[in-house]
Amino acid sequence: MDITIKFTQTQEMKLLFRILCISFPMLVRCFGQEAMPDDHLFLVRAFGARGDATTLDTQAIQRAIEAAHNSGGGRVLFTPGTYVSGTLRLLDNVTLEMQAGAVLQGSRNVLDYGEIAEFGFGRRYGLDSSGEGVRVGLIVATGAKNIGIAGQGRIDGNGDSFFDLKSLHNTLDFDAKYTRQSDQFDAPRYGTEFGPVEVHATGRPGTMIILSECRNILIRDVTLSNAPNWTLHLQASENATISGIHIDNDVLLPNNDGIDCMRCKSIQVSDCSIKAGDDDLAIVSSDDVHVSNCSLFSYSAAVRLEDSRYSTFTDLSIHTNRGLAIFSRGDEHTAHILFSNITMETKLITGHWWGKAEPIYIAARTGSGRAEIRDVRFTNLSIEAESGIVLYGAPDSIIRDITLDSVRMQLRAPEQRIADSVGGNFDLRWTATNLSEGIFKHDIPGIYTRYVDGLRIRDFDLVWGKNLPAYFATPMQTEDSTHINTVDFTVNGNSTGFTTGN
Repeated sequence: MDITIKFTQTQEMKLLFRILCISFPMLVRCFGQEAMPDDHLFLVRAFGARGDATTLDTQAIQRAIEAAHNSGGGRVLFTPGTYVSGTLRLLDNVTLEMQAGAVLQGSRNVLDYGEIAEFGFGRRYGLDSSGEGVRVGLIVATGAKNIGIAGQGRIDGNGDSFFDLKSLHNTLDFDAKYTRQSDQFDAPRYGTEFGPVEVHATGRPGTMIILSECRNILIRDVTLSNAPNWTLHLQASENATISGIHIDNDVLLPNNDGIDCMRCKSIQVSDCSIKAGDDDLAIVSSDDVHVSNCSLFSYSAAVRLEDSRYSTFTDLSIHTNRGLAIFSRGDEHTAHILFSNITMETKLITGHWWGKAEPIYIAARTGSGRAEIRDVRFTNLSIEAESGIVLYGAPDSIIRDITLDSVRMQLRAPEQRIADSVGGNFDLRWTATNLSEGIFKHDIPGIYTRYVDGLRIRDFDLVWGKNLPAYFATPMQTEDSTHINTVDFTVNGNSTGFTTGN
């Protein structure tokens, strides 16, 4: 039986409208931007960029950024290709969008990068400096708001081009005569595979990406690779979200930190992987920095913290030389810090990297007397380490109220040649007041404290590994410390008891 349904003209119009409402979003998804033109999309190729891995595209890319800014904001789009560039200035309301297959690559000519003075930077650490040298890097934003870098593409600093990969970098920040090995400390005969290597005499660019005095920042999904200096530096900036990015640096290059936050506030870092020769995360004079769900690899420290407050670091996987490090040089204070849910491996290595495989390292030096490190909690940590925990204060810079809760730490023997080369020393560089304190001979306890007031250890399982070098001394040693409280501190294997000196 056939059934015929008749519609009035009004009913037909309503039905057609409903069909269009359902179909239009699908048409947009099928045909992309051709179906819905975007007046705020600026293709760098439309402004003259070639993306051929040879042509210097700096001016063309900068024109696209300025056009987006002048229109009130927009996305500057890099389609697949390799865009060679010198220094670019990122402006208000502009996001650099890197499509999969797009590479923004730093020029190999150091003269294509601006000088720090042109952008208002100086050489005062933590205040107006960024990285090493007198130049800036690939992307700079100063005083900008609502800016971003996003997409599945890559920003490549071309760092290897500026280094002699066969020459070792060294500086005179310690005196080898105070080390266990004396003049044979870190001798080349023990191996040089960890670098760091030396920069060419012609110099290198500065920090690859600097965002100074900026607000409302979004950096998402992009890969940052082969930085010649610091990779991503936020200076005096607020309200930043950094999510899902991958930092993949040559670990032989010195000073190529992953993310540096200095004098910042309200910074969120999550779901990132960071591989760097120098510190993965350096947080200085900042408040409300929160890092979660990241994997970290470094020949220096996974996290370096200094003069910062109200910050958390959780759900981290760490493979580094030094693990979690907190410094005070007598200027400001660090307080209310939480490290939780962390798996960590620290490995003793050769080369002029700071650290000697300490999983947790807190150091304060004599300063103005106003500075202090206090209220720092470490909870739910699983550690395999080739050195012990070091808490090393000073008479007028006491380390206070530290908690180690639910920690399992296994001490393991370093490779023999590495132990012979650099093992059995404390490394206090950055807080040392003279060369004799830079790196010096010291037996290695499982936990060492000096000038600490208030250490709570609860549910701590220390596994004393097999075949440890003779310089591994005792599970715990305290000097000039008070209010040390331990509950459920167990030591398995070959232990020699506790040593307390006051």
